Formats: sequence, structure tokens, C-alpha cells
Amino acid sequence: MMSEASSSNRETRAVPEVVTMAVHEEAGAEESAISSVGAVVVTYNPDVLHLMRLLQALGPQVAQIVVVDNGSSVVPDISGGSFGAPVTLIECGGNLGIAAAHNKGLMRLKANGVSYGLLMDHDSLPLDGMVENLLSADKALRLEGVKLAAVGPVTIDRRTHARSKFVKIRGGIVGRVECAEGKRWVEADFLISSGTLIRLDVLADIGLMNEAYFIDHVDTEWCLRALNKGYRIFGICDALLDHSLGDHVVRVWFGRMREVPVHSPLRNYYIFRNTIAMLRDVPMPLGWQSAHLYRLLQFMVFFVIGIPPRGLRARLMMKGIGHGIAGRTGKL
Repeated sequence: MMSEASSSNRETRAVPEVVTMAVHEEAGAEESAISSVGAVVVTYNPDVLHLMRLLQALGPQVAQIVVVDNGSSVVPDISGGSFGAPVTLIECGGNLGIAAAHNKGLMRLKANGVSYGLLMDHDSLPLDGMVENLLSADKALRLEGVKLAAVGPVTIDRRTHARSKFVKIRGGIVGRVECAEGKRWVEADFLISSGTLIRLDVLADIGLMNEAYFIDHVDTEWCLRALNKGYRIFGICDALLDHSLGDHVVRVWFGRMREVPVHSPLRNYYIFRNTIAMLRDVPMPLGWQSAHLYRLLQFMVFFVIGIPPRGLRARLMMKGIGHGIAGRTGKL
């Protein structure tokens, strides 16, 4: 376990990684259920003001925060903040990918003795009570005998204010499941990583995040792996997360009106490569296989026709398909 130190205490590892701990814990804070929860915040060139708001929102809801910086051009300075919980900064010294960053943070939390890990993106913001509601639902589901992998919040897109629905296969068909009025939770097949609460002891069975994926579908692959081991996943209706997917959102008609997050061309590569890798390597129902392939077809038509730079996007998508089939992984 890492001992408390001042924000100037820095430890250099064999891997180019620097660890800093800044203690901002409120004196005399009462012991509560959230003392068992630590948060992992992954940063990569974050908006520093938003990051500070995130840490200030998280601090009262968790026992400790581990910020894993994935090679930002300017490492965020958290030493002067007051967050209500101890904050550890791990500098990776380069972009190791979202999966490796999550794993570093989760392992640090485990070493520090907490029971639960909350994954957070640097541009997300938990609303009041999010962690408490996730933890309460987790405990209630376990009391009912559920073999639980993870729980996650309803996300609210900060640009459109739309509330997310969860996704689950039923009768061989992948469909969306809404949090109807009065429902405390809904079962899902996967959760986006930001806002996901995982009891750390399940990692011994399910495993850590797949670092070979680097970015994109890391959360999907982990959830499918959990389902294949008999675990279940739930979305918690009264846990809310302010979040945004992609660089921006475009509304388009594909059988229904959809809000499509627009990513960089490089992200198109990872989405296509890792989807093919999942289809090749991860057992899943035929309905999910069809849904993933249909989504790739939609993406290809939409991005290549409508979103510049079209030629570059097309080339990177095709490269992603080729690399996925060939089994090439890691950072491009």
C-alpha cells in the first residue's frame, strides 16, 4: 500500500512513470459506504478547468482518486486543488492507451485497500449522489444473489441533454432498454467505461482491461468477457453522469433518428480494427455479431460519404479491417 505523502513526493519507476500524491482529505470526515470506493480518472490533454470540476465533484463521493495521465503534452497540475479526498497522480510518460491506464489505476486502488473501482473519463462529470446510488444498487443486487460484474449510470449528453438507453440482446435481437419511471435498474449487455463501478475482486476471475485494444471497445470486450463467465451487468436508473461521446455529434436518419458521435479518422481505425478483433476472438450471440457488423457498415457509409476527410477515413477503416483480420493489435 502506498503511504500518504505530500504533493512534492515523486517516485520514478523503471517504466517512465511518475507518481505524485496530493492529500486533500477533509479532517474528521465521517466513515460511510463510499469509503470502500476509489476512482480512476484517465487524462490525455484534458481541459484543466473541467478536470478540476470533475475532481471537485468526485472528491465528496469517493474515498480516494487516482489520476492516470496518458502522456499529455502538459501534465495537469492538481497540487493546488482542494477535492475532499486524497488524489494520486500517475504519469505514464507516454500514451499507453485507455486500457493500460485503467489497469494502472485499478491496481493502485487494489493496493491501497479499497473494494470498488470507479472508472471516469477526464471530460465526464458525476452528478450529485451518482456513486452512492451505484454502490447502493450494487449491494442490493448482490443481496439478491446476482453474480454481478459491474453497474453503470445513465449518461446525459451535455450537448443535446439526451439521456442514454442501455443495450441488451433479447430473443436474439439487440435492442435498447430505457429506464422507465419507477425502475431502479435495468439489465444490460455492456456499459461505457466512464461511470462504471466494478468491485475489484471480480477482476481475479474476469481479468483486467485488454491492453492490446489500446482504445475503443475496451469496455465492450471486458463486458462480453464477463457475460461469458456468467456475470451480469446493470444500468442504474438514479445514477446520472454528464458525458459527451466523440468530438461532436451529428444527427442522422438510419432507420430512426440517431445521434452519431464523430471521432477523428484515427479513432475510426481503432473502432474498425477492434470490432473485427472482437468478432474473431470473443464468443458472442449471433445477434451481437450481426449488430456489430451492421454498425460498421453504417459507420463506413456515414463517415466516408458525409464527414471529411473522407479519403483518409476510408483508408484507415480498411486498414483497421485488415489489421483486425490479421490479429494486429496495440497502438498504430
